[in-house]
Parts: sequence; C-alpha cells; structure tokens
Amino acid sequence: MKQKICKKGINKALGFDGCGNETFKLQYGLCPKCLYDFYTNDERGKILYQKSFLPKVSLKLKSFDKAKTKQMKENIKTLSQYESEAKKSFQKWVRLRDIDLPCISCGTQNPKLWHGGHFKKAEIYSGLIFDERNVHKQCSRCNVFLSGNEGEYRIGLVNRYGNEYVEQLEADSIVKRNYKYTKDELIEIKKVYNEKIKAITRKH
Repeated sequence: MKQKICKKGINKALGFDGCGNETFKLQYGLCPKCLYDFYTNDERGKILYQKSFLPKVSLKLKSFDKAKTKQMKENIKTLSQYESEAKKSFQKWVRLRDIDLPCISCGTQNPKLWHGGHFKKAEIYSGLIFDERNVHKQCSRCNVFLSGNEGEYRIGLVNRYGNEYVEQLEADSIVKRNYKYTKDELIEIKKVYNEKIKAITRKH
C-alpha cells in the first residue's frame, strides 16, 4: 500500500503544519501525531479531541498501556477540568474542616446533603473560589435552592468570626473579583488540599 504524506504546510489555513512524514493513515491531512498536536494546542481543541478521538485512541491503548492512556488524558485536560478537580478537593476539605459545625447560614445540623458553600459566589468572585474564609459547610437547601442564602450566610459569619472578619472579606472581594488561575496553580491547589484531607482523616 502506498503511503500518504503528512506534508508540511498543507494545513497552513488552520494555522498548523504537518510533519512531512509518510503514514498509512491521515485525517484532515494530518497524521495521528500531528492531529493530536493540532487539537491539543488550545482549550477548544482539547474538548473536541476528547469527544471525537480520545475514546477510540484510549480503547486501543487500554489493553496494553494504561500509563500511556492516563498520560494522554492528562495532557489534554482543559483549564476548566483542572479547576473542577481543584474545587472538588478544596470543598471536600472545607466539609471536613467544619465537620462538627452546623450549616453556616441556617444552622441546621442534619441536612440530606452537605456542600462547600461560597459566601461571595464563585461564578462572580473568581479570586475567592479557593479562599478559605469565603467557603464553609452549608446545607444543600441554602446553597442550591436559596442560591447561597447570602443574607443569612453573612449573619452566620459575623456570629462565628466577628464583624471585622466579614468586613475584611467583603473588602477583599472587590479587589479579587476577577482572577484567572493557571494550570500549575490549579494542580498545586488540588495537591495542597489533598494533603490537608489526608492530615485530617489521619486524626480521626
């Protein structure tokens, strides 16, 4: 079978060159390696690659190289995925930190589900997403059905920590309203709170 060539320059319209190597298989004019490099070059491409190509590639690799499959998945994670993982670890730590405390906003002790609720909303105040002062154990009713129950949340913070604590947090929220986390920062946040989780669970 005659090999096709992943020609350099063939994809300049897409802003990406091929490698110039011969290959039996081409998709969109690119060999598998260049296709991977092209799609994983930005956030939108990573999402598309995960949906369109990763399941097929992972299935082929899974039977003989789990480490390679894991590394490939790690390489094409988007910032939103890194942020989601960091949030999961951080909020788990918050729930463990406050394990003996009631809901910060309504005071209930036995809800169906506990959350790590933000006083200043995470979707608005990105710089406070991982601020320990801004996140406390909260019942699902207050966090979800009452949209954070901010008025009662503030009262709960004042009762627990005092006016100065809350006023400083509110002042900082203005300064830290917009912040974009880097991949390395999110990896480090996840690592730090996983370690804190281990430290707490060892004590219990």
